[in-house]
Amino acid sequence: MLTVRPLLDHDVESSTQIHLEVLHMEFLARCGRRFIGHYHRAWLASPHGLALACVDGDGRLLGVVLAALDPPMHFRSMVRHHGLRLAFSLLGHAVANPAFAKTLIATRAVRYSRGLARMLVAQLHPGQRAATATDAQARVGEVTHVMVSAQAQGRGVGRALLAEVRRQAARAGLSELVLVTPPGLDAAGFYEHMGWKRDGQVTSRSGETFLAYRLPLDDPGGGVTEEV
Repeated sequence: MLTVRPLLDHDVESSTQIHLEVLHMEFLARCGRRFIGHYHRAWLASPHGLALACVDGDGRLLGVVLAALDPPMHFRSMVRHHGLRLAFSLLGHAVANPAFAKTLIATRAVRYSRGLARMLVAQLHPGQRAATATDAQARVGEVTHVMVSAQAQGRGVGRALLAEVRRQAARAGLSELVLVTPPGLDAAGFYEHMGWKRDGQVTSRSGETFLAYRLPLDDPGGGVTEEV
């Protein structure tokens, strides 16, 4: 029996391991176990984020999904409340891994420096509001990570997680969900079978290219389920 529930703090060690195993090709996974753990905890604390766990009858964690019901506000919250911890974790990993540090500097130094500057401004001026999305943009949620352990593939874990995201997004009044996934994964075609519509490619906040999918929540044909 599968149960989908909120991801909890005591799940983070297991969710980090699943992240590192399933999305090892992703740049975030190269940032180290400590960074990923802080990253997952930042999602737990965000009032605009959605972190869900799928467990079996014995309580074993089989899969995790991370999503944002209001992406601009969610990432602003992560930067404001967890940015320094994430930054120090990333810096520590870079110091201990020169090859990673070289890649980090070459590909993301400018982007991350700008983000750090915005974070410092937010820390120094907590009352200042950042630019927010329009009402139309705010009604689009974003699924950033769908992770199912190798041992649980084919048991309907991904299906159950995405179905719950869809329910909560509809309950929150969103009109559409966007999902991004690294190119080349076997699961990429799975989303189309579930009713997600391919929508080209996007560049993430960390500079990586991902395949993009959209799911209109008012589409009665959306959410057709297949196992992953």
